[in-house]
Amino acid sequence: MIKDEKINTVRFSHSRRKFIYSSIVGAISLPLVGADSRKEDEGDYNLFYQDITIRNLPEPFKGFTIGMISDVHSCIFMNKEDMDKYVQAMNALKTDLIVVTGDFVNSKTEEVYPFAEAFSNLKAPFGVYGCLGNHDYFANDVERVIREVDNCGVKILRNDAVQITKSGHYLNLLGTDEIGRGTDPNDYFDKTLSPVTNDRPKILLCHKPYFFDNARKRNVDLVLSGHTHGGQIVFGVIDNIPISLASLFSKYVAGLYTLGSSQMYVNRGIGTVGLPFRINCPPELTVITLS
Repeated sequence: MIKDEKINTVRFSHSRRKFIYSSIVGAISLPLVGADSRKEDEGDYNLFYQDITIRNLPEPFKGFTIGMISDVHSCIFMNKEDMDKYVQAMNALKTDLIVVTGDFVNSKTEEVYPFAEAFSNLKAPFGVYGCLGNHDYFANDVERVIREVDNCGVKILRNDAVQITKSGHYLNLLGTDEIGRGTDPNDYFDKTLSPVTNDRPKILLCHKPYFFDNARKRNVDLVLSGHTHGGQIVFGVIDNIPISLASLFSKYVAGLYTLGSSQMYVNRGIGTVGLPFRINCPPELTVITLS
């Protein structure tokens, strides 16, 4: 059984965005279509709880929780104080494992330092893991970004896999490098899955959700992605599909998707890109519970 339920809304104060946000919202009127679409109040984020059933999940992992955060975009609009609050909120959820699915920085190498300082406090019993996003490659020195993120405690998986072990059983946690334009995603997936020779469940971190079918063809059980920001500026929702610019580029924009026996969850992220605000699409923290 798969259940998607919004549980809570928590307030933060980001007062420097208030003037820009109020000016834009005051100038335009957006329709709210669909039960899940709502206007973002200044400083809000949504906490989503998502139960996901995985075939052949070892008994010790039933009830295992994964905290998910994405698209931080460390920059002047997401400073250390902002990130500290999200880190504290995620830690308070006390999940077993935490994943950060890319875009740690916005476009500059030096943006990694406030990120690393804030996220060094992010803790989970089974570790904190991440994958790279396209904005991490916009930085002049992506290797330094990777090094600082890794050193702060967010273990970067670049076409790599690790085993998460509990009570003598394990599952596979995998991560692809950022799949850029002009590259063959199959090469990335083949390299990522090459060390996995067992039949245990496979959970894949992949920043962009566009490659869900590639993962499905390789029997990946669960893909965790971000990148879309849930649309960031959403004009409405029709049949649970957010109407936004992101919808023009991908049918996978936010929430849970299923292809055959594979599933993918797309996190709406906490940061912004371009315009420094969100409309009808609050930032998101997610708790995934396996069963």
